[in-house]
Amino acid sequence: MNRNLSFYLILVVLVVVDAWLLAHPNLIGRLGVLFFKYDMIRTFPRALATVGIAALVSIGIVAFIPKAGKQTALLVLALLTLVSIGVLINTIFKFSSGSYAMTGAGFKTGAILMPIILILVFGHGLLETSKLKKA
Repeated sequence: MNRNLSFYLILVVLVVVDAWLLAHPNLIGRLGVLFFKYDMIRTFPRALATVGIAALVSIGIVAFIPKAGKQTALLVLALLTLVSIGVLINTIFKFSSGSYAMTGAGFKTGAILMPIILILVFGHGLLETSKLKKA
């Protein structure tokens, strides 16, 4: 993966913002977090760890998958990007209706931001891998 510092700085900012949004739902969202035992986002440090680990794992996948060959890497990264887009669409639909719609705008934005972060990481990795010389 490219050593572009600005990409990683933007990613760090997005991770921190996402963790903050997820850790601060409204009253209905807090009740949902308690009822469904979402301990991983109950507080800001836990939400930061959860979102950070997800981002680091995706960065690790993007960093090490080109070692399997360019074609395999492109296929896997394209598939992961498409899966992330599917998760984004599912999250948007889920948080547009039912009890999820009442969890607060910030919490909904945080939930939608997580798949966007994954799309950015996998999409950036796909772009960088496609620029690699044939291995």
